[in-house]
Amino acid sequence: MTPNVGKSLVVVMALGTFVVVLDNTIMNVSISALVTDLQTTVSGVQAAIALNALMMAAFVLMGGKMADITGMKKTFLTGALVYIAGSLLASLSTTLTMFILGWCAIQGLGAAMMLPNVNTIIRAYITGMDRVKAYGMMGGINAVAMAVGPIIGGFLTTYFSWRWAFRLEVVVLIGVLLMSRSIPKDVMGKVRPVLDKVGVMWQAAAMVLLVVGTLLIADYGLIFAKQPFMIAGYEFAPFGLSIVPFLYGAGVLCLIQFVHWERHLEEKGRDRLIDLLLFSIKDFVTGLNVRFIQVALVAGILFTVPLFLQVTYGISAFETGFILFGLTAGLLLTAMGGAKRGLNILPKKKVAWGFLMAIAGVLIMIGYMFVGDDPLGLLPGLFVYGLGMGLVVSQIVNMIMSAVTPKQTAEASGITSTLETLGSAVGTAVIGTILVVALTGGAVQMVEQSSVFPCELKQHISQDMVTSLEVVSTDVVSANLQGNGVYEAEAIRIYDAARQNAFIITLLFMAFTAFVAYLLARRLPAVKTAEEVEA
Repeated sequence: MTPNVGKSLVVVMALGTFVVVLDNTIMNVSISALVTDLQTTVSGVQAAIALNALMMAAFVLMGGKMADITGMKKTFLTGALVYIAGSLLASLSTTLTMFILGWCAIQGLGAAMMLPNVNTIIRAYITGMDRVKAYGMMGGINAVAMAVGPIIGGFLTTYFSWRWAFRLEVVVLIGVLLMSRSIPKDVMGKVRPVLDKVGVMWQAAAMVLLVVGTLLIADYGLIFAKQPFMIAGYEFAPFGLSIVPFLYGAGVLCLIQFVHWERHLEEKGRDRLIDLLLFSIKDFVTGLNVRFIQVALVAGILFTVPLFLQVTYGISAFETGFILFGLTAGLLLTAMGGAKRGLNILPKKKVAWGFLMAIAGVLIMIGYMFVGDDPLGLLPGLFVYGLGMGLVVSQIVNMIMSAVTPKQTAEASGITSTLETLGSAVGTAVIGTILVVALTGGAVQMVEQSSVFPCELKQHISQDMVTSLEVVSTDVVSANLQGNGVYEAEAIRIYDAARQNAFIITLLFMAFTAFVAYLLARRLPAVKTAEEVEA
């Protein structure tokens, strides 16, 4: 392949990835507009956001497998067409049901067909250091999309309509289709595998149950029910337990059944959804674990920092997006430069250093939260955090794919994309849960220690906090209290202190998680990838 064709191919893959990643962040700043236009509730829109992630997680393995059945190029371009159809329907939606059908069901399926084939196509047609640089570029493009998503969404929603966000995605993907000549034609074998439909069903059910369970932790509790789960008008909270353990249990059972089914097909010599032998490759599994945590950490910071900025300083989503450029700048610098600099340094060392830098970035942000009162003060910590995450991104995907044979690439890519999608959903859900739990626990403790609230009211106030406390601004708290004099002042003081502590606790948890990832990174293979050896 000539250098120009290789560059064109990377651009096409980057644009496809950009649209999907952008879509995951762009709607978060448009919730209020969606509620008004679709005549629904905030809970309805939040459900749509969750379902969008679920569709990708549930069917991305299938999307990776389709490369072996219909071809990498055909699957990728078919996914782009499906994605365009879903985006157009979402942009024309007049009801929540129509919106969910377009954005979650149709568009999510299209994304599941596109994403896993990006890595497969790059792996198949780009070699040497060009491949290393291509993977670094993919990480950089992901970072840009995550950072500019809130800015683009805020701008379009404020000055035009949220519908134009989907129309913008359609324009970009039409460009991808027009440039599709840069993707080499598929060369298919005489005998093509058959799609394992039963495997798809069990795997999809497992992903849906596990991700839904994670998303429901904040509202219903991890083990004991904060409130009953309503099913067709009936309360579900047996023995005071949350719905979450039951969903997790059902998800694990589906996963076990999936493994049994895949082994059954292997014994019969029939086509399977994935080759379970991949999970016997130590370096592949270690790389997956590192990648999962890295994606979760990026999702966590993109959830925590904007929320902190908006509820603490009252700035808009549009302004928040610009502050997040501190993160993007750092991530871009190392994601795209880490692959071609320091070639004498082992990739595993770069990954380990990246997590240590991320820990340093978190600690810088925590330090500023204690002393600062300007939102711009978070920029240095965000920049250092971005440098660390970018250094990990520049290496880890290529290390994962280098652990498998060329024949296993399509399946490995599908598994990697599944873990990435799950990492994003789980990262946001877990970080959000820790934030709410820390906020509630801190506020309850401060209420008990308060000398202002009468003893007979403390228990009632604490119970209300456990079931209804949310992460909001001081103005919202004041409005809800409706001018209760000295009690209002004490409640606001407690809430402000508890909210600040909750954000700090959440960031400390992220620093601890990054340290765990650092320990895992040290178990990665102490060798250079084949591309770096060739260079």
